[in-house]
Amino acid sequence: MAELKVLFQDEKDQLDKLKEIIAKQEKEADPLMRWCTKPGCSGSMRADDLEAVRVSCPICATQVCFQCRDEWHSGTCEDNMKTKLEGWVSQHGGVRFCPVCKTKVEKNEGCNHMTCIICKYEFCWLCLGYAAQNANHWNPMSPYSCGAPMIGAAS
Repeated sequence: MAELKVLFQDEKDQLDKLKEIIAKQEKEADPLMRWCTKPGCSGSMRADDLEAVRVSCPICATQVCFQCRDEWHSGTCEDNMKTKLEGWVSQHGGVRFCPVCKTKVEKNEGCNHMTCIICKYEFCWLCLGYAAQNANHWNPMSPYSCGAPMIGAAS
């Protein structure tokens, strides 16, 4: 941080903005942290454990589903996503949840090997199984394979 202060000594606004970005990245690395879903609110909240269901924004009191990172809803996260995105998904392609952190992942073309942008988990789009390059998932002879090719249709 000392180097940044020297580099941006005459640009306090730029340094403050950079500090905000670094602080946000540090928060996002925490798997128990969630951002408020209310437009315009910059609130963040931290759950006690990964089994949490609902968290509340300390700034605006908006309720957020911890599992899918969406505004609070009744029913399952999958049902909520299907209802909310029904028209959009039919026009733009598939949307699924990351098997680990439940972040929404979209696939509109390309291979079946997916990497979550939040938790970096690598998975197969078709079976949602672990599919890192060294996991042998794409070898059809492997007991860890679902038999799907790495490159194929967006089912």
